[in-house]
Amino acid sequence: MKGKSHPSAQSVRLSSRRGMSRAAVAVARSILVSAYFMLQRDEPYADLRADWLCRRNDDAQTRRLVARLERLGHTVVLDPAA
Repeated sequence: MKGKSHPSAQSVRLSSRRGMSRAAVAVARSILVSAYFMLQRDEPYADLRADWLCRRNDDAQTRRLVARLERLGHTVVLDPAA
């Protein structure tokens, strides 16, 4: 998802699970909430980038990916990088 904006990535992520109509409503709501807080706080727009969910919680993503590999029948041993 490199090079995409957060709303674009959100739309792709949601449309695969919920359908295009619901994804469009969810993205519109996110944009409306963002606009409300930008106006309230007098701040410029700062895009979160498409990989925001991945960067948000690395530990949770590690657990999800390990669980996914184990469901596929792999044994996972984690060795942290130096």
